[in-house]
Amino acid sequence: MQQLKQLVYMRQMPSNLIAFSSKEGKRLFKEALDQNTMECYFPLAEQFITQLHPTTCGSTTLVMVLNALKIDPGVQWKGIWKWYTEENLHGLKKEHLENGIDLDAFSHIAKHNKVAIQTFYHPNLYEQQYEQKNFYDCQQNCTRIQNQYKIASLQTFYTCLEASSRMDRLFMVVNNSRKIMGQTGEGHFSPIGGIHLKEKKVMLFDVARFKYPPQWCDFDLLYNSIAPIDKDNNMTRGFALITKTLDYDIQNQYSRQVLQDWFKNKTETSDLPNQLSVIFVYYLFIVLQRIEMQITNIHTIPFQLALREESRYNIDQALIQIKGQKYLHNLISDFTFQYPDLITTISCLLYNILCGYQISHRELTEEYELMRMILAI
Repeated sequence: MQQLKQLVYMRQMPSNLIAFSSKEGKRLFKEALDQNTMECYFPLAEQFITQLHPTTCGSTTLVMVLNALKIDPGVQWKGIWKWYTEENLHGLKKEHLENGIDLDAFSHIAKHNKVAIQTFYHPNLYEQQYEQKNFYDCQQNCTRIQNQYKIASLQTFYTCLEASSRMDRLFMVVNNSRKIMGQTGEGHFSPIGGIHLKEKKVMLFDVARFKYPPQWCDFDLLYNSIAPIDKDNNMTRGFALITKTLDYDIQNQYSRQVLQDWFKNKTETSDLPNQLSVIFVYYLFIVLQRIEMQITNIHTIPFQLALREESRYNIDQALIQIKGQKYLHNLISDFTFQYPDLITTISCLLYNILCGYQISHRELTEEYELMRMILAI
């Protein structure tokens, strides 16, 4: 009986968070549906599960995303069925199940399971002294890209939240501190289930369902909760964007004409349209994943590369449009943290894609291959 009294059944939701099933939570959900910012909710809801052990929120979150993306794990689950569980993730070790994983390990394991991933940390990372090894401890002896850690400003965090919430094939996972949220415990992983844009609320699928139900919280609170240092690696926490494939035809969902009209008619004080933020995040994803699949240790690409005579792109106009928008330029800068000299080239590519030039994924690939030939890498 004494042992039974020491057991815990759930925790009380802090007053600064809103339970998903509450009256207020339902209102936010209904209004967010009308705002088209819950597109990621449904594929994730179909796969919502409780973590297998108190320490396995990271691997459980990854399993939810992999199954939501409908990725074939290539291994048996039960009987004739192939299906992802925490017990058959490629690259997941026994000690990961016992001790949990940090954001760096999460990103590494995700890459072993056929997904493209971009990972970001809080700017507080600049102030930390952390050890960065050249290789991951895995059978494939995977290498790390030196200085690979990207930093996300608050504005980039906002944009990534919205981009993933407006798509059903681009998912965002946050690794945050529960203490900052007013909850018990410390580090935790959760998939983002959508946002209420007008009230700046984000919905989290809490995989520790024995502890807290899904919940809504403020954008700023969630961003602040990735700032604390993870004592296990002396790095900040952060978030990741994950998708299955890099040639998804995003333009079937969003009107190119809307974007062209904005570029033609915008004023200096114009906000970045919702559709534009989604498309830029996705194409930035394509550019960087293509580079990182081919190049494992490149620190710089000459600025002149973007200005070569054979370029088919309207460079001057692109630079005027991109650099004139601080919000957009910062987004590109955060995504290209370890390739700062790519900002101009990527800006030109993206501007021309959005302004009506028929640049296919094949042409993008050719462009990157040309970069590699010029640099002899």
